[in-house]
Amino acid sequence: MYEFTRKTICDGVSFGSIKDSRFKRSRINATLVMPLDKKTAAANALLSCVLTRSCKKYPDFTSLNRKLDELYGAALYPSVQRFGDFQTVTISVSGLDDRYALNGESISSEITDLLCSIIFEPNIVDNCFVNDDVEQERRQLIENIDAEFNDKRTYAINRCIENMCRDELFAIGKYGSREDVVSLNQENIYKAWKNLLDNSRVELYMLGNNAPDKTFDEFTKYFGGKSRKITGTTKVISEVAQVKRIIETEEIVQSKLVMGFRSAAPSDIRGRIANSLMSAILGGSPTSKLFMNVREKQSLCYYCASRVDNQKGIMLIDSGVETKNIDKAESAITEQLNSLMRGNITDEEFDSAKKVLKNVYISTLDNLGAMQSWYISGVLGSCLTAPIEEAEIVDKITKDEIIEYANALKPDTVFSLIGN
Repeated sequence: MYEFTRKTICDGVSFGSIKDSRFKRSRINATLVMPLDKKTAAANALLSCVLTRSCKKYPDFTSLNRKLDELYGAALYPSVQRFGDFQTVTISVSGLDDRYALNGESISSEITDLLCSIIFEPNIVDNCFVNDDVEQERRQLIENIDAEFNDKRTYAINRCIENMCRDELFAIGKYGSREDVVSLNQENIYKAWKNLLDNSRVELYMLGNNAPDKTFDEFTKYFGGKSRKITGTTKVISEVAQVKRIIETEEIVQSKLVMGFRSAAPSDIRGRIANSLMSAILGGSPTSKLFMNVREKQSLCYYCASRVDNQKGIMLIDSGVETKNIDKAESAITEQLNSLMRGNITDEEFDSAKKVLKNVYISTLDNLGAMQSWYISGVLGSCLTAPIEEAEIVDKITKDEIIEYANALKPDTVFSLIGN
């Protein structure tokens, strides 16, 4: 069983420790949290990649990777995510657990120092990052954005969100836009770095079996000198004036249908779990209503699944369909949602969805990165509980609670990507 502790370094900077003896490697993260902003989203995303290429101590990609190799093959990588109306920039270092060091070195201390050096002492000359680093990472980030465009399922989901939340921060992609990435220069990246250091909320984590004290002290030296004012909240819109219908056409074989719904965001942990379980019953398991009826019995789609964002109070149902069946698929999906609203939940659907959701929660404990994301999401959503605690609550949820959350849903947007 793991141990989770969290304490404050200063206003706006917190340190969390997840100690678990099962892992042979440790993971140390610094997550900088900012409100989503079209002016800074692309620059923050590109900055995260540029920071992991070099720093003042190791001023090129080769020397930095040589240092990582010396630390028993440590790994350094960036991550950018969207949680509600926030963008998170995470720099992570993973390395061998201290107990396996051949000469008794404190690998965790060394990789913490390296992580802080990368964030606070990057490779900057005349207030600019190295041009080669910026250009190489720009190309890679553009490739990532293009990959999302070329994956038509992902593209359709993103377009539904953009149209559904067009006047909200949530419409901004985690990488910003392709055009914004192309237009960035070295000065923009430098300003983004200064802005993140000065204004971001900071969540620091150590995960693995190492004692957290040395890492906490090291982080305190770097992050403890400046308090940060925590600003921004996730905007929740639960009312819908009129359903939006957006149709796009492309030369694709399989058309895409994405239906967006709004509701009030659940206000407590039990409500969030009940809402997630409602989505699992509708379209989140092999025995769900959408899978069994729309896909299997009626053969109206290749896939059909639902997902909820508990911070935004949004549910999306997405499916891949033949163009000739898109209207029939929408009607069939609507009927299954209406059936759920009327309380038609079989014991098999209920029990299977509970098992699926519990497995999702419990399997989080098998991956250090997944655990870190879990707690970041909990902090930003003001529901900080352990995965095992939420798994235990799943069994306590009643069918009446599921029906209540289903009936709270209001259709907002229907996005169709039609094949020519």
